[in-house]
Amino acid sequence: MAVRTPLMPLLAPPTRVPRRLAALLLGLGLLAAGVLAPVRALARDADPALWVVRDADTTLNLFGTVHLLPKDLAWFDEAVATAFQASDELKLEILPLDDLAAMAPVVLRFAVDPAGRTMAQRLSPKEHAAYGQALERLGLPAAAFEPMEPWFIALTATVLQDVKAGLDPQSGAETVLAGAARQAGETITAFETPEQQFAMLDATPKAEQLAGLRELLQNPAAAQTLMDQLLEAWARGDAEATGRLLNDSLSRTPQTRRLLLSDRNRRWAQQLQKRLTRPGVVFVAVGAGHLTGPDSVQELLRQAGHKVERIR
Repeated sequence: MAVRTPLMPLLAPPTRVPRRLAALLLGLGLLAAGVLAPVRALARDADPALWVVRDADTTLNLFGTVHLLPKDLAWFDEAVATAFQASDELKLEILPLDDLAAMAPVVLRFAVDPAGRTMAQRLSPKEHAAYGQALERLGLPAAAFEPMEPWFIALTATVLQDVKAGLDPQSGAETVLAGAARQAGETITAFETPEQQFAMLDATPKAEQLAGLRELLQNPAAAQTLMDQLLEAWARGDAEATGRLLNDSLSRTPQTRRLLLSDRNRRWAQQLQKRLTRPGVVFVAVGAGHLTGPDSVQELLRQAGHKVERIR
């Protein structure tokens, strides 16, 4: 889904905004808890990190993605392109979404507070006034978001900030890889469904959702700086720096980190171990945050007895 102007769907009447927001978020590829990072100045050539796991007849290439990227950033070349071209299967977090309208009801089932609570009821009067002003400064109609869950509002604000910073959803790694796989006739599989991902977002503690939303809206400059640093680390293939930045930022919301990162890494590592029992070459592309830190997918595979090598 192309973005014509920043969050143009929000210009619809408030009663129609939620459905359109749902389609927009789906179209921007935000159903993943990876790195969403605008950047002020980035070299045109990127060399993101890549790992490989092999046994006698199976190869797993592990690639950490960024879901929105600058249009002119060259990353799908050299080792990444070689590994992809040698594969016969692309494994993503979720399958490419072709029918966004059909997915909108699924998003809304989780994005609207089932108890009918509004943001005015979740925040103090002073906080609510500041929150509304922050949304309006982003160009978002605060009234339309009153019945929505805090995680959904934070994601929407992040989308707008990313697009305004010059990132393009159509240049995101998953979109580019899925297009290349389809063109090559390659099988595309997924770890999860969109419904599962939205259920996980909705299951994060409400206190942590609100903390994240407050931080995003109250200190956008700090959030921008962190996002810049994350994408710069990704582009130079510095997985250690990426991991430090992510762990520092997620340490303030430990249950959210567990639900969206650690628990999923364990499930994915188990799925990949099963995949190693069948022959083939698989290019695994998941959010870069899942391939950093002590509970990363590759570290869990190492603990299970598999040799994981970094491709330089």
